[in-house]
Amino acid sequence: MNMGESSSPAAGNRFRRYLQYASSILLTYQGTEPFHLYLKKYFSANKKHGSKDRKEIAALCYCYFRVCLGVSVSMSVEDKLLLATFILENKSSAILSSIKPEWNEKIELNLFAKLEMVKAIFEADKIFPFTDELSTGIDFKKFCLSFLSQPKLYIRIRPGNTEKVTQKLNSANIPFEHITDECIAFSNNEKVSEVILIDEEAVIQDYNSQRVGEFFNLPMPHPEANTLKIWDCCAASGGKSILAFDIFENIELTVSDSRKNILENLKFRFAKAGIKNYNSFVADLSVHIHLDEFKMNTDFIIADLPCSGSGTWARTPEQLHFFSKKSVKKYAILQQKIVTNAIQYLNAGGYFLYITCSVFKKENEENVEFIQKNLNLELIDSRYLEGYEMQADTLFAALFRK
Repeated sequence: MNMGESSSPAAGNRFRRYLQYASSILLTYQGTEPFHLYLKKYFSANKKHGSKDRKEIAALCYCYFRVCLGVSVSMSVEDKLLLATFILENKSSAILSSIKPEWNEKIELNLFAKLEMVKAIFEADKIFPFTDELSTGIDFKKFCLSFLSQPKLYIRIRPGNTEKVTQKLNSANIPFEHITDECIAFSNNEKVSEVILIDEEAVIQDYNSQRVGEFFNLPMPHPEANTLKIWDCCAASGGKSILAFDIFENIELTVSDSRKNILENLKFRFAKAGIKNYNSFVADLSVHIHLDEFKMNTDFIIADLPCSGSGTWARTPEQLHFFSKKSVKKYAILQQKIVTNAIQYLNAGGYFLYITCSVFKKENEENVEFIQKNLNLELIDSRYLEGYEMQADTLFAALFRK
């Protein structure tokens, strides 16, 4: 919106309606589905909202989720929306100009100056409510502040495509930042998939998901063998499988997941990625089963486990409001079951890579202790891959050897 829109009473009324619509949506949303899907259904059922309306209302709602738990005084949803707009936006806001001009005059101040201005009503340290479950390996203050910005979009350029991808982005005038030779960052609204061939030339993959490849730099358990047998046992979208395919020269890849539709989707993604020969099967590793179709043992198990996803909540800030602390223990137990059932197929001398996108100690450090104590695995390396200072996800990874 340009600032001229805020000068008329009609414009002011429109901005008030935006606040009312956003408030109504937030009060009826129950967190049972991702918020972007809920919004899509809402706008589909309410055709009166044009494209500009949808954009403004959606932005207000997401601002609310990022900020509202930090509000330290009683305040209406609409007032929280105005506060969130002031804290999160850095350019003149037509809504604030019309309704809260004294804040709009200061909107270009840096984040810390604005937080100082509103410290009587807002505390960033209250944004994340699960402090007793948080790992000591996480910088709490920086992690809380990470929710006040939208994470960036990252891609990993696949081998041999750096020049091609860079030329395409430059030709399309898409601004980007080289993080490494293979990793490029964009603002989250860039239409990168319209310019480059996703999965063929580059993979959409968060920066720290790419860094998981650092754990692939290890001596082979059987150097005399021609191929490395890798099993991605919770394959999901297959990003770690494609990463392994690109890093290792010769692999015999097996993927599994508890959901048949996931493996069907992988067929198309792997075809684009040039992965033609691989094994695939459906398996629920949370229960003890004999995998008849998995005849061979494996040298390297990648276990990107189902988890709370708390390290990615800056992308889906509604999770802050609807996550139950009881779920942390449930996820930790689920992870223990999967690891216990998968590890029996690991060759002696083989590697097991434990991955979550969680910041909770029960899912990470405490499960590392469980694995060491109960599963006869030697811990080689474990660490958090922090994303909170560069608008990326935070992951945990631990590498074991049998």
